[in-house]
Amino acid sequence: MAALAGCGAVPSSGPSANVIMDTQPENGPPASYVVVDINEHVANVTGQYRAKGFSSFYRVDFGDAQVRLAIGDQITVNIFEAGADGLFSSENSKATSITSVIDNDGQVFVPYVGTMQAAGRTPKSLRVSIEEALQDKAIQPQVQVLVANSVVNTVTILGEVGSGGKVPVPVSGFRVLDVIAAAGGSKIPTFQTRIILRRGSKVASADMEDLFDNPEDNVAVQPGDTILLAAAPRSYTVYGATTTKSEIPFEARRVTLAEGLAKAGGLNDLQADARGIFLFRFEPDSIAKQLSDRASVAHAGTMVPVVYRLNLKDPKSFFLMQTFELRDEDLLYVSTHPSVEFNKFLTIIEPAVQQVITGLTLSTRFGR
Repeated sequence: MAALAGCGAVPSSGPSANVIMDTQPENGPPASYVVVDINEHVANVTGQYRAKGFSSFYRVDFGDAQVRLAIGDQITVNIFEAGADGLFSSENSKATSITSVIDNDGQVFVPYVGTMQAAGRTPKSLRVSIEEALQDKAIQPQVQVLVANSVVNTVTILGEVGSGGKVPVPVSGFRVLDVIAAAGGSKIPTFQTRIILRRGSKVASADMEDLFDNPEDNVAVQPGDTILLAAAPRSYTVYGATTTKSEIPFEARRVTLAEGLAKAGGLNDLQADARGIFLFRFEPDSIAKQLSDRASVAHAGTMVPVVYRLNLKDPKSFFLMQTFELRDEDLLYVSTHPSVEFNKFLTIIEPAVQQVITGLTLSTRFGR
């Protein structure tokens, strides 16, 4: 019986709390993971985590686009004058709107200015040139150049979007969320939407709601970009002494540890060790090094396996678990109480004990 208990032969759904916490076993190498207790410091450090966005993904520089006019573009030239008796004004209006298409030679005609080179120039550059050409013809002219329709200056958007296709890039600074809005928005919940941006041979991706929280990741698009909206449901997995053992999907962008355990039905009162609630996760080395000195040997840019422990015997833990957020692919494990393992052990050896007792009883009876 002692051998059976010592060799860990008792059936179990996972390791005990003591086994997980023992990172420096006497026999064998140190554990390849870091164990930290969840406290205020740990909750604050893990809250600093931020997934890579467009602005840093693969070190791709997504700068502002330089929208340049091209052959076939339809542009609108609005000319405003200060007086009512000018070339482009009247008593009813002090402005004239002229719509034109850039011809095969890359030129556009503007009344009283003549033919001007437009293809290859920015709308701002063309505007300045028209304005300068009208200085001695119109009354304090001011010019506005707008791209009404463009074949070249477009972004392709597809996937889980209201209306996929080509979206014009009207001006520099037209951003990813602008394109998505122009295409009718995402057809799936925003917290499940992954945005993938391809520019040439380079690709970057980010969660849609991260673009709201981090404006620097809502980068300006460039003509020729392709945007794909893909469904990216997130989930966490629960094992051990809980009511439910399964993969549980996120039903909101943020799910706390408290909500995660509640979704699993809470702890099994007859089995769970409330002192051994564990969360297994890979953390970036920048986060892990702030949590434990043991992670100091991790190489920059690597992921470190970290085990977080929560002791629900301490009432303070109930506040902490409301601030500690779960992430995609987290694994929650509730260890079994030692008394349960002992009861299992007794159940296993009971037949053998009964045989011994029966044998002793018969031996005593016939020995008399």
